[in-house]
Order: sequence, then C-alpha cells, then structure tokens
Amino acid sequence: MVSGSCTDEVTLNVSAARLWKGAVCEPHILYPKLLPNFFSKAERIGEGVGAVNVFYFAPASNMPLGSFNKNKIVVLDEATYTFKNTATEGGLVGVLLKSLDYESVFVPSGADSCIAKIKMEYETLGDKDLSEEELKPIRDGSIGVLKAVEGYLLANPDVYA
Repeated sequence: MVSGSCTDEVTLNVSAARLWKGAVCEPHILYPKLLPNFFSKAERIGEGVGAVNVFYFAPASNMPLGSFNKNKIVVLDEATYTFKNTATEGGLVGVLLKSLDYESVFVPSGADSCIAKIKMEYETLGDKDLSEEELKPIRDGSIGVLKAVEGYLLANPDVYA
C-alpha cells in the first residue's frame, strides 16, 4: 500500500456561499440533474457531519454497471466553507484504492467569485502510487462537478442567492 495526495485550485465565477449551497449542501439533488450521463441518481442519508452521500453512476459514465460511491461527511464548516468526506464504499475504493479522502475549501475572492482548493489523500491497494494517467480522471471529475454547478448557478442567478 502506498499513500499519496494531490491538490488542485480552480477559480469559479460564483460566490463561495452559493457554491457551498449547491455543491456541498445539495449535491444529491444537483449532480444527477446537471450531470445525468455520469450520475443516474443520488441520495443523502442523514444530515450534517456523519451523513452519507450515495452517488449512483449512469451507464455512460464508464463505471461498472450498477456502480455507486458512498461518501461519509467528516467536516462540514460553513463559516470557513470547508468540506471533507471519506469514500467508504464503491467507486475506486476496493478497485484501485484502499481509502480516499476529499477536502474542498471555497475561498472568497470577490463578491461573485471564489477559489476552490481541492485536496485528495489516498492509499492504494497495491505497492505502487497512482500514475498521473490514473489520477487525471479523479482530478478532472472533482473539478468538473464544480464547473457544472458554477454553470448552473450562472444561468440561474436567483438560485441560492
């Protein structure tokens, strides 16, 4: 097993508060709506820290049919726009990874913009680190969902205003 991590930053043209509400508070509602070719459905079990988001992958996602990902919320701090979850089952856990922790912090950079700072920490199942080729879809997916939420919020300025 090898431990690794990666970080990304992306500037988004919506406020940290609006992005927080869509991407953190209601991903189980928005992600299937905004990315139906990737998520067929989603649900949240429970509320707040300890709640579990379950995302079911659509056939077009290139994930195994019937595949899903369960993520347990471990940090939910609206004051600092900090969110962290741990993948507990499904997705790449049990396939390539023993564990995967995801953290995002939305840093306000203007009235209608923010910088999303994303950090992923993982442990592989095997004795080698993930290659850049293996990391790319994970990183691109994390940024892609935030960009989809940004697009939706730009097109719908009254949502989460």
